[in-house]
Amino acid sequence: MNIAKATVPASLLTARWWWAAASVSSLAFAAGFFLNAASRPAQEAPGFWGAGIALVGLGLIIGYCTFRLWLGQLAGRTSLSWCGIIVGIPLLTRGVRVGIFGALLLVGVLLLWSPGTVRYFAPQAKAARAKRRASRIAEKSRNQR
Repeated sequence: MNIAKATVPASLLTARWWWAAASVSSLAFAAGFFLNAASRPAQEAPGFWGAGIALVGLGLIIGYCTFRLWLGQLAGRTSLSWCGIIVGIPLLTRGVRVGIFGALLLVGVLLLWSPGTVRYFAPQAKAARAKRRASRIAEKSRNQR
């Protein structure tokens, strides 16, 4: 079966770069926390180290999922959507400084679910639904025996 590769919509191109920038900025913020921890008294440093480690983890997760998005995989879009929602919404309640980063993550989620991007991933989503449905039917038939 010969399936032509769909052209990448502008919203997906923007989302790819948006999430790559989010990954890099998360790692840059982590570096700032590590540098700040080194210049603080010993009693204050653990909080900065913890925040830096959390931001490194976030940056690496976003980077990996962005790589998968760049490859055109539906799993990249799904993972970035969940990451953006789970991290972005709580950051909105933490004040202006981190609230801006949370809002930027949520804008990235909106880019992933724009109409052009949804159309681009529609064949993969349809195939994934069919695969899950087939496995549910097979499981149901095994349980009825």
